[in-house]
Amino acid sequence: MSNERYLNFAGESRLKIVNDYREKYGVLSMILDDNPDLLVQAHQDWVQLLSTSDAGREGYTSEQLLRALIVLFIEGKSYRNTIVLIDNSEFLQHFVRLGVKSTMDFTFLNRAYSALGATTIDTMNAILTGYAITEEMISREKQRMDTTVYETNIHYPTDSSLLWDSFRTLARLVSTIQNELPQLDLRHRFHDKKVKKLATFIARNASSKSKETQREIKRNYTTLINRVRWIHRVGQQVCKKAFAAGYDVPELSHYLPLVERIVEQADRRIIQGEQVPPDEKLYRLFEEHTELIVRGKAGKPIEFGHKILIAQTGEKYIHHYKVMEKRIEDKELLVPAIEAHKDLFGDYPDVLSTDKGFYESMKQINSLEEIIPVVSISKKGRRNQAEYERETTEAFVDGQRFRAGSEGSISVLKRAFKLGKCFFKGFKNYAASVGFAVLCHNLVLLTRL
Repeated sequence: MSNERYLNFAGESRLKIVNDYREKYGVLSMILDDNPDLLVQAHQDWVQLLSTSDAGREGYTSEQLLRALIVLFIEGKSYRNTIVLIDNSEFLQHFVRLGVKSTMDFTFLNRAYSALGATTIDTMNAILTGYAITEEMISREKQRMDTTVYETNIHYPTDSSLLWDSFRTLARLVSTIQNELPQLDLRHRFHDKKVKKLATFIARNASSKSKETQREIKRNYTTLINRVRWIHRVGQQVCKKAFAAGYDVPELSHYLPLVERIVEQADRRIIQGEQVPPDEKLYRLFEEHTELIVRGKAGKPIEFGHKILIAQTGEKYIHHYKVMEKRIEDKELLVPAIEAHKDLFGDYPDVLSTDKGFYESMKQINSLEEIIPVVSISKKGRRNQAEYERETTEAFVDGQRFRAGSEGSISVLKRAFKLGKCFFKGFKNYAASVGFAVLCHNLVLLTRL
C-alpha cells in the first residue's frame, strides 16, 4: 500500500466527452482515497497469495493493482487489452498511480485478480455501502430486486462432446506425464483421431430421422463410451504409479471423477434409455459447477450458469446481491433480501417492488404490508375484486414502474461490467467476478450522485 501521489501528465482536452470521462475517474479516485479500508482488504489477500520475489520487474503496490482491476471491469476489457489501454493512456497511468513505472504485465494482473477471494470482495462492497450511507448518498425509502443468470463460458453440452472432451483431456494429461516422467515406464497410445471421428459422426447426424442412421449413432456411442472408459482406467493406473513413485498429479486426479460422472450419465441416457434428472447431470468438464437454468425467456429458454440476485435502492445502488451455487427459487430470496435492507439502514423500506416471480401467497403479502407501506408484488393467477383494486392503486403502479428499472440495471451489468458471460475459471472466480462487477458499478454510480 502507498499514499504517494503522482503527477498527471495528461493534457487538457477540448472534447466534452473526454473531459466527462476523466472527471468520472477523478471522482472515482477521490472515493477510493476516502475508503482506504477497500485497499486494506485487497492487500490482505495479495500479501498472502502473490509472489514477493525480488526477481523480474519492479514490484507494484496493492493500490496500483486494485486500480488496474477497476479499469479492467469498468472498461469491460480483457487482461491484455486493459494493459494496452493503460500503457497508451497517460491519464489512466495517473489514475492507476504508476508514476514513472512501466505498466504491469497482463499475466501478473491475472494472478492478482485470482488471488482475491469472494468473501474479501463481499467485505469491500459492505465497506463502500457503509460509506454511501454515511455520506447520505443512498437512502432506505425504496427497494427493488430481480434475478438473472450469469452464464459460464461453455459450449452447448451434448453427450458426444462431453465424452470427446473427456478423452482428449485425459489423453493430453497422460501423454504429458509419460514425457515428463519416463521412469514410470508408461507406453500408452491413444488413437485420438479415431475417437474424434466417432464424436464428429454423432454430432453431424444426431438430428437425422433415418432409423439406420440412428442405429449407427447408438453403435458409435457404445464404442465412444468404451474408449473413454478405457482411458479412464489408464488414468487411474497412471495415478497409482505416480503416487507410488512419490509424484503428485493433481490435474489428472481432479478430472478422473468428473470423467467417471460423464461416462455414467451418457451410459444411462444413451445405452439404457433413462432420463437423468438435471441436478444429477454434469454440463461441462472444465466448468463443472455449471447449472442448467430453465427460465423460459424468449429466445433463450435454457441458460447454463448460475442465478444471481440483485437488490437496489431508489438511487440504483446495489446494496445486496447473492450468487447461488445451487439455484434457489425467487420467492425464497425475498425475505432475506428485505432483512438485509433493514440490517443496513436500520428500518424496512417504504416501497418494496419485485416481479411476480417473488410472489408466494397473499398471506405473505399481507404480512409484509404490516411492516412495509407499499408492497408492489403482483399476484400469480386469478385475482378477486380486492386484489384487483390493490394492484391498480397509484402507489402500486408507481412501484411497478420503479421495478422495471431493475431490468435496465441488469442490462448495464451485463453490457458494461463483464457480467454477460463469465470467462473466469472456477466457481471461486465466478463468484468473485460478480462481487467485483457490483463494486465497480456502485463506484461509477457514486461518481454521479
